[in-house]
Amino acid sequence: MVTLPAFVWRGGFVRRAATIGIGFGGALGALAWLDSGMLLSGAIVFVVSGSCYGIWMARRMARYWPESTQLPDAERVALVKSARRGESLTDPRLASAVIAYCGGIRAAVETSRMFRWVLWFVLVVAMGVAVYDAVLGSVGNGIASAVYLAALVVEIFWWPKREAELVANCDRAAESAKQIQA
Repeated sequence: MVTLPAFVWRGGFVRRAATIGIGFGGALGALAWLDSGMLLSGAIVFVVSGSCYGIWMARRMARYWPESTQLPDAERVALVKSARRGESLTDPRLASAVIAYCGGIRAAVETSRMFRWVLWFVLVVAMGVAVYDAVLGSVGNGIASAVYLAALVVEIFWWPKREAELVANCDRAAESAKQIQA
């Protein structure tokens, strides 16, 4: 929920699951195709990972911000965009929705923090696999492993700072909303 840009909040459950699934599954499917050299394996990874992740993330979005269904698409997207930027609220009708969204963001961040150690383990394994693929694998294996490794490095070293910034922005937007509510 924290990593998703505002446009993903457009539409209902099915549209959100499809948007997320196509993006995620497409990226992993392309890497699987590059890694294996087989279009069929890329297609299978696209369908399976995209379906599973899209549905799981759309459910997670609904669980952390159930009030989102009460807003029209345009308002929901605008609200998410402004809350992620930390902008003050201009419409007092949306104050409770901003507070609920920001609470959902904070809860999602807290839940994910307990699993951060797994990324360090995966990073060590990915480094070993990248070295193995670079020495003994094909060019496609090496490129795919390098991309996976780069994504993990970004996740471990860059993302926590960005995540803290998003939470701080949401807190600022929620405080603004609380002042309008009062």
